[in-house]
Amino acid sequence: MSTRLALPARRNHITQKVKIAGSRTPYLSVNDDEQPAEISLRVKGADRSSELIGLYDVIVRLMGLALQYGAPLEKVGDLLANAKFAPCGPVSEHDHLKQCSSLPDLIGRHLLVEYCGRDELAHVLARHEQKGTA
Repeated sequence: MSTRLALPARRNHITQKVKIAGSRTPYLSVNDDEQPAEISLRVKGADRSSELIGLYDVIVRLMGLALQYGAPLEKVGDLLANAKFAPCGPVSEHDHLKQCSSLPDLIGRHLLVEYCGRDELAHVLARHEQKGTA
């Protein structure tokens, strides 16, 4: 059995706010580390239910636990990317993602683009490739 990664008592997070199809607003927070191991999610929107909020909370907690026990971030992101269900559609307020097929798809693509260098999943070129261009 693998040993769980001990996270420091105090850690920095980067929070990404987006809008999906103009109505659902998730706030995705990922600890600011080269290999993130903690993720949280807050969802706002008129049609959110306690059941939906609870399910998303469980998803991100399980993701964090998997990462803390050594699951590769890229594998976790790949499991979420391309999931298809509502809410879906145009994404605004994200620098690199402009469309999603579901909230898990958005989370997976965000992790893969921002932390794994998977620019083929971005709709707008990611920062690390832009640095070398004039």
